[in-house]
Parts: sequence; C-alpha cells; structure tokens
Amino acid sequence: MKLLRVAALLAPMAMALPLSAHAAMDSSTKAKYMSICKAAAAQSNPAMDAKAVEAHCECGAQQIDTKLSDKQIASLNDKMTPQDKAMTSDLQKAVAEHCLPGKK
Repeated sequence: MKLLRVAALLAPMAMALPLSAHAAMDSSTKAKYMSICKAAAAQSNPAMDAKAVEAHCECGAQQIDTKLSDKQIASLNDKMTPQDKAMTSDLQKAVAEHCLPGKK
C-alpha cells in the first residue's frame, strides 16, 4: 500500500520532468519573435490573412519552446555568436512539418 502512495506522489513529478527539461521563451523574447515572424510571414506571403499569420507564428514559437533549451534560445538572440546551422535547419524542418497550412 505504501508503494502505491509513493507512486501516486511521484507520478505527477515524473510527468512534469519532460516539460521542465525544455525551455520556454520569456515574454519579451516571445514578443520580439512574434513581431519579427509576423512581419516576415506577411512579407513573404501577402495573401496570408492576419489570423493565419498569427497561428503560424504561434506554432513556430511552440516549436522553439519544445525543441530548444534556454541556452539555445539565448543563442538565437545573441548577435555576436554565429547561428548554429544544424539547429536552425532543425527548427525550419519542425516549422515546415507542424506549422504550414494543411499540416496541422
């Protein structure tokens, strides 16, 4: 019986571990990303309406949150450090797989 109680207490922590292993953009970083993303999406795809642009950029932010650590997110904002081409490529693939119209 004690084992069941211990397991019941540890289960939520075990489920939260994968969530804590990944980073999340802070609000200012996300706001900056969303601004840049919306401008780029609207420019490269003028036929895309504002709602679709918002959904696309929000999905991209979720991919960043899911795929990158705090350190990697910080490196994306660092103008002095060259971008990791593999990381950038992986993010582009994730966005293409999950965030383009018809892919959800």
